Amino acid sequence: MGVGPRQRAFVWTIVLLALAVALSIVPTPYDLIAPGSAIDLATRIEVEGHPPPLRRFYLTDVSVTRASVLLLLLGGLWPGTRIERRDELMPPGMNMRGYDSLLIDAMRESQSLAAYVAERSAGYRVRRPLERVIVEQVLPDSHAVPALAPGDRILSVNGRAVALPQDVTRAEEGLRAGDPLAVVVERSGHTLRATIAPYATPQRPRLGILVRSTIEVPELPVAVHFAFDDVSGSSGGLMFALDIHAVLVRARNSGEAVAGTGTIESDGSVGPVEGVRQKLIAAERAGARVFFVPRANYAQIASERGLRIIPVSTFAEALAALGS
Repeated sequence: MGVGPRQRAFVWTIVLLALAVALSIVPTPYDLIAPGSAIDLATRIEVEGHPPPLRRFYLTDVSVTRASVLLLLLGGLWPGTRIERRDELMPPGMNMRGYDSLLIDAMRESQSLAAYVAERSAGYRVRRPLERVIVEQVLPDSHAVPALAPGDRILSVNGRAVALPQDVTRAEEGLRAGDPLAVVVERSGHTLRATIAPYATPQRPRLGILVRSTIEVPELPVAVHFAFDDVSGSSGGLMFALDIHAVLVRARNSGEAVAGTGTIESDGSVGPVEGVRQKLIAAERAGARVFFVPRANYAQIASERGLRIIPVSTFAEALAALGS
């Protein structure tokens, strides 16, 4: 007895379902970067002794999903989604666990810095944070072994003082394969000097270490409490500071809902971030009408329509744009 059309259709359905299941669980070295959420900061930030601001401020983030073969095939169909190699999202030599820890630390520091910048801008007397750049990890095949070690505080690279992680990156710019780097660090109260050959990477020669900043913010005049256990990274600093400042100055203008992204430094400078296009989509979905973006990222979304996009380099520029 032959197999009828219904039986063949059933068999093909089972085969296709099995193929879809297989493709959905086979991992790839890629991640899907998609629009995430827009979080109303009034629900996550409490400034002691003060009611929430009338204007709504939104933190925007991205969604990062490990791509299976099936997701990789379908990823390009979703608006605002891009595909990135996982190893390009993390610093060279760092595993996912270390990267997650780095992002959590970055979130805590961005919160402390945002509160400091907001209170200083609101007229409170605050002491300047103590900022240090620490060696997080020495890559195993780096020439920095054994001259440098985790926990070393970097004082200078090639004669350039190091106060921020970006200072190490700037010192590496223009570095050629044979150029040595003169590094001065502090370890257990002692100053150590070393000359280190560069570490070759596909992009450019580097020092061969991973660094992080540690920031000790003195006790602030007004306590600020954050409730974030589902977001990490430093890109919320600008929006944290805007929300806290609006609370402290008792801004009466409810105005348009404001979303945005950008790191914040102790001097009020706003730094670049990743995923601005995805964050813009998240802001639109939340109903925000204004979107702050670091000036360094502005070209990536300058042609977008729908929100009023405001590029800023400093916290003061953001306040001026809001009329604060």
